[in-house]
Amino acid sequence: MIIDHIDRLHLYYGMHPGLDQVIEAMKTLDLDSLPNGRHDIKGDDVFVNLMDTELKPASTWEVHRRYIDLQLVLAGEETIAWAPKDEIAGFPPYDSEKDIQISKDPQRGNPVLLTPGMFGIYFPEDAHMPGLGTGRGRKAVFKIKVMPAAPQAAPTLLNHQGTRELRSHRLMLRRYRLEDAQEAFDTWCSDPRVADWVTWHPHQDVSFTEALIADWIRTYDNKLYYHWVIEKDGRVIGDIAAVGVSDRLMTCEIGYCLGRDFWNQGIITEAMVRVMQYLFLEVGFHRIIARHFIGNPASGRVMEKAGMKKEGVNRQYRDIKDGSFEDLVQYAALREEWLALHP
Repeated sequence: MIIDHIDRLHLYYGMHPGLDQVIEAMKTLDLDSLPNGRHDIKGDDVFVNLMDTELKPASTWEVHRRYIDLQLVLAGEETIAWAPKDEIAGFPPYDSEKDIQISKDPQRGNPVLLTPGMFGIYFPEDAHMPGLGTGRGRKAVFKIKVMPAAPQAAPTLLNHQGTRELRSHRLMLRRYRLEDAQEAFDTWCSDPRVADWVTWHPHQDVSFTEALIADWIRTYDNKLYYHWVIEKDGRVIGDIAAVGVSDRLMTCEIGYCLGRDFWNQGIITEAMVRVMQYLFLEVGFHRIIARHFIGNPASGRVMEKAGMKKEGVNRQYRDIKDGSFEDLVQYAALREEWLALHP
């Protein structure tokens, strides 16, 4: 569960692709002028329901499986109670058609008053009781599919295997676990220096890191999802992932970050080489790219050491969080060339 204000919604960019769609849509959506009802953002994967609310002193608990709820108060004041699903009794069997379970458990949970502009994000493990208070109001409920359905792809030569455990000389690359959240938060997620050259803002609270990791864990069933935590000597110290997967082009992009205490030790180069070996040899990608902000040449040296070649500059390509744009330097490796150098 996350509670925040709409003015800070952009800070959650990168947490989930569906939430990213909401953030982009909110740049142009005028929710106050839209009529009540459903408005699609990305079909059944992301949409918003606008509604008037009649608040009551008591309501029912609800949980969902397929969708994350982002509930945004537009007018009036609404209290939404929250509790871990396991602490609420009386949920009936899951209604798959409506994606809901409802309980009349009388416990109050943790009530939070939301004023206009405030929102709550409720994940599948979050029981929530909306609509508490007096009077009337208006709200927007964004529905974000937990794992959007992959588009029907043309036949591919790629042998997708997802995030498998990988080992190198010093490192273990593995799937995230919920218990990694505190160490990840302490080591790199909350560090402004680490966040300088990535697309996300430093995490302000470990609960945000926990929610993010929980979402990643839910996505591991998707064999097109490649995302590892970097572990060294029993400590989690960084993150590496392959994104932008294209079956048609047989290509992907590698991104990474590392706790500051572990910089300049060749760790990302080692992790990158092991991931590229897996993606080229076992999955079968033809081309792998990586990019860095032009103001961060050290990352370019990592890419070169990992066997990539500089291809050029994407001019004014990426928003760097303050509203301005920065050039991205692009590197790439081709399967046959790279494997010849890394037998």
